[in-house]
Amino acid sequence: MDHQADEPLFTNNILLSTEPSPSEARNNETRRGAGILGTIFLIVNTTLGAGLLNFPEAFDRAGGVGTSVVAQFGFLILITAALVILASCSNSTGTDTMQDMFAGLCGSKSFAFCGICVAIYSFGCCLTFLIIIGDQFDRVFATYYGLDYCHTWYLSRPFVTALTSIIFILPLCFFKRLDGLSYASSVGCITIVYVLWLIIYKSFDVKTDAVPPIKIWPDNGYEVLQIIPIICFAYQSHMTAIPTYACMKDRNLCKFTLCAVISMLICYGAYSVVGYFGYVTFGSGKVPSDILQGYTDKSAIVTVAIIAIAVKNFTTYPIVLYCGRDALLGIFDANLDQIGVRVIVTLIWFVLSLVIAILVPDISPVINLLGSLSAMFIFVLPGICLMQSMFLIEPITYLNKYRLLIVFAIFLTSFGAFMCGVIFMEALEDLQKSPVKPPLVTGFRQLRQSLCV
Repeated sequence: MDHQADEPLFTNNILLSTEPSPSEARNNETRRGAGILGTIFLIVNTTLGAGLLNFPEAFDRAGGVGTSVVAQFGFLILITAALVILASCSNSTGTDTMQDMFAGLCGSKSFAFCGICVAIYSFGCCLTFLIIIGDQFDRVFATYYGLDYCHTWYLSRPFVTALTSIIFILPLCFFKRLDGLSYASSVGCITIVYVLWLIIYKSFDVKTDAVPPIKIWPDNGYEVLQIIPIICFAYQSHMTAIPTYACMKDRNLCKFTLCAVISMLICYGAYSVVGYFGYVTFGSGKVPSDILQGYTDKSAIVTVAIIAIAVKNFTTYPIVLYCGRDALLGIFDANLDQIGVRVIVTLIWFVLSLVIAILVPDISPVINLLGSLSAMFIFVLPGICLMQSMFLIEPITYLNKYRLLIVFAIFLTSFGAFMCGVIFMEALEDLQKSPVKPPLVTGFRQLRQSLCV
């Protein structure tokens, strides 16, 4: 039996319609979207960055290189499968956003719930990006100007964060379609390549006799669990998966699957390289929570890497804003095609996130509570959508593959719910204590206060 190139993982005749949905029609008005390479750039740029600089410490806490690499690869299979599930459900429902797809499978009442989750998580991410940008410039100015840099108005954190964000982020936030950000995403991917090179270079530029030996395998099974939350955060690109798929030039499930597999393998390689070489550089028990913090020299190559992290966040912020903005407009039933509405919502979102990031530079306790949403987007929502799609199929047409998919959906949903609970409880514990060392289990990198004195 021949299969069409865009055949979904499952057949759902109940959901298929001869008329395209409004969201699908909006994206089919022109098929100029992103090609395979552009799609890969979008996925990689969205995925890489959240936990990249934390991975060396994750390798250390997980008990060794072998444990971290194997555990990460096992999760990679589930994470990639979830991306394909979301794209396939998007095909069945003819939608181009997470909340539209979820409502198409689970009913209209679930639309607002999913949309609110997307909007809250997106806004939290945008806040984090702006704070991290401020962190990078703080470190550069503190290194080269001195710890009193903020007393010079044009070097102060509020001014620099606002100016650079307005110049480099705001112009990218008004795109109607996500594929318009593929070129900016390529720049973000290039900056990550430089950071990878620096970490590898620094590992060869250290005296091995002064570094504690690294471990390959853990001393006990509990250590293995330490890397699981950071993997969930590091690979969280599922919120943008459906908009990315909708903006492909040739919206084809097989091609998106190829893009997802290649993108996740690239991210797997990047995280593993950073984790291993960063771990080797500092040794067991000595790895900083942020690998760049461990390089104390004032060399230009380290400074460029610090600025590269800021540039990476410049290119990722608009992608996340796109998802959050669409979720808000959908909740309030606003016309997505009206440029005035899109511009106003974008400006309000940008200004509000910028003001909060400047006035409250350390909001990590609140954002860590939102971190449990990342596991929900990766595992719970794809599992629920896959299960619901199976239940909508006529029982007399069930095949063995449908039964296996139901079992997989139950596993994915249960595992995701467990991860959400674990991350949420650890975030609550972080609220009740002030650890000497920044916690690894956070939704985002530990946010720091200004270095200025």
